[in-house]
Amino acid sequence: MAAPLSIEIPKTPVAYFVPAEAERLGSAIGELRRTLGEHAYLVLASDKLSPAWIQRAITLGADDVVDPTSAEDVAICLARTSRAIERARGAQTEQACLAMERDYLQACIDNLPAPIFFKNSEGIYVGCNGAFAEFIGSPPEGVIGRSVYDVAPEALAQRYQAADDELLERGGTQVYESEVCHSGGTRRHVMFHKAAIKGGDGRVRGIAGAILDITERKTLEARLTEAAERDPLTNAYNRRKFFDLAEQMVQQARDDDKTLAVAVIDVDHFKLINDRLGHAEGDNALRMIAGTLEKTVGKGNVIARAGGEEFYALFIDGSINEAKQTADRMRMEVERICQATALSALAGTVSIGLAAFRPREENLDEALKRADDALYRAKNSGRNRLCVAA
Repeated sequence: MAAPLSIEIPKTPVAYFVPAEAERLGSAIGELRRTLGEHAYLVLASDKLSPAWIQRAITLGADDVVDPTSAEDVAICLARTSRAIERARGAQTEQACLAMERDYLQACIDNLPAPIFFKNSEGIYVGCNGAFAEFIGSPPEGVIGRSVYDVAPEALAQRYQAADDELLERGGTQVYESEVCHSGGTRRHVMFHKAAIKGGDGRVRGIAGAILDITERKTLEARLTEAAERDPLTNAYNRRKFFDLAEQMVQQARDDDKTLAVAVIDVDHFKLINDRLGHAEGDNALRMIAGTLEKTVGKGNVIARAGGEEFYALFIDGSINEAKQTADRMRMEVERICQATALSALAGTVSIGLAAFRPREENLDEALKRADDALYRAKNSGRNRLCVAA
């Protein structure tokens, strides 16, 4: 009887008798094993094999060797075969149960909206849900068996891998914020929740992770931060933000023993704009002037609306002469921009008081007071000019 092309474990054991030539016994055993697979229990029946050949037959792939002329030997072989078949059947049942549990688990996580993934200790994806595949724009089969470097841009992949390495090293859980390249081509802000997976021996075998998309929350936070820092009318920094930034800049200048300069800027004849053109036009004037000041204040310097029609400016990394040149350029640019509007007949200029100060010798409030005194001199001298404090 010829051997079948393949075999599955039947409910009732089936025996196949396949003749084999002694001259090519080794290749015959190998061919049978390759054909039948590991489920078959391969018994070599011969009464002419030496102990050396019996050992060789086992090495080549036979499960057992029996002398067919010995009833006792055949009985013992049948008992071993029966136990092997039962073990194989039990293993097959267990594998079927595991497959069912795996399918159930996959169905469960596929119905969760949060992207979920699993990696082994080598950083290779061994599982994910549909939400994760959809999130990164790759089908599950394009994720499984790959590393993070295959599914994410290199810069982001390096960040993820560093976090994974740290988690695999110490175990436990890990929560952190990062960016993810979404399938739509946009960057999304996310929060990773990861946990090290331990085996029965207590050793870390991999990582389970979930992704929470927090883009909308981060956008709202940015808007709230901007609302807290910006003047709602002009969109310039507000007074509180000015002093927050100034505190950092003053501390740095104090550490480096550098000189700073501070300016107080006031719109000339602003009351006339409100009285003759209306408050709406006055608001437009403030927005236009604030935008002009912000464009011309210079990189690294700070401009903010102090209140009403008054602004503060702080100049870093320069002498008083450089600060004076920048401040006067701001004044002239405001005048130039306003010349093209109805403001030119009423106002459309600013007066500026400027004061240099050394943070190791004087605080910001004292410097602002001297700049404010210089502003009043500019106002009393005819407006649309800059005065430097002594």
